[in-house]
Amino acid sequence: MKPAYLIAGTDEAKITRTRSRLRERAEREGGPGALELFEAGDGRRSPDIDAFVNSLAAISLIASHRYLLVDGVDAWAKGDTERAVDALGQVPAETTIALVAHGKAPAALAKAVEKAGGEVLSFDVPRERELPKQLVADARELGFDLEPTAARLLVERLGPRPVRLRTELERLALWAGEGGQVGMQDLEAMVAGTSEEAIWTLADAVVAGDEAETMRVAEVFVAQGEALPRIVYALAPRLRQALRAATELEAGRPAGEVAKGLSMHPYAAKMLVSNVKGRTPEDLDASIRALADLELWSRGGSDYAEGVAFTLSLRRAIGLVPDDTEPLTWALQ
Repeated sequence: MKPAYLIAGTDEAKITRTRSRLRERAEREGGPGALELFEAGDGRRSPDIDAFVNSLAAISLIASHRYLLVDGVDAWAKGDTERAVDALGQVPAETTIALVAHGKAPAALAKAVEKAGGEVLSFDVPRERELPKQLVADARELGFDLEPTAARLLVERLGPRPVRLRTELERLALWAGEGGQVGMQDLEAMVAGTSEEAIWTLADAVVAGDEAETMRVAEVFVAQGEALPRIVYALAPRLRQALRAATELEAGRPAGEVAKGLSMHPYAAKMLVSNVKGRTPEDLDASIRALADLELWSRGGSDYAEGVAFTLSLRRAIGLVPDDTEPLTWALQ
């Protein structure tokens, strides 16, 4: 590892993966919590430069190698950037600093990182016409072959959205397996397009607590005037399986065993277990209750339109509003 890295650009999918790899390495070497994270929060719009500089100067008596991740350096004021540049001139031994800029990074930081013996990693979203070629290369990194025609179809179906495209690639990697291949016919069967497939996409998004994807698919259903009872009927067993998986994972059962124990297709089971990580049994129990309320509303128990009831129930199901909040309060939020 080099003493410093500057990770910058507009490709959030690649930035997220790079962050994750750094965290995994830090925790592999020093255990949970080995990565020191500095980011915006507590009313701040940028990482706390004082906390970063003070931590860098401190001597660690525990970890053999320290990892400091500063996320959001593009929001630093000029004075904060200058202090960071000074700090990079004195990086202690056995220390790695990763600075993350979402977009263009200050030029002074790039120069300081390189002067410290570090590296600048630029991840910008390719132009739309270049995305299929990038997807083919990314699929190869994930261990499977994606045919160029299939890559073009992915971009056509999902649009130039790097994070969403990466998620779909990871789903395909699970389906194809190491050394597998995905072509046009495979995608036609798997990429959400019809109402039936879209319901499965919605179920995956709710289980994962993915706000953007949940709301995106919900808007499609509302626009189509999809019947709520049918959606509830399709989502209910998926959420019950997710609750079972989360309960077993929390009890310490290996993810592979949990997936095998689910009464569903192996690929779907793997995806469900992957999506449920990070959500507690309590979260998913609340999701099931929200779905039960939606079923009641679909039978005339709501004082407002079905589309509104559907959206509010989904917001509750993914934890955007408290489980015990009154329906009228949701409508006013």
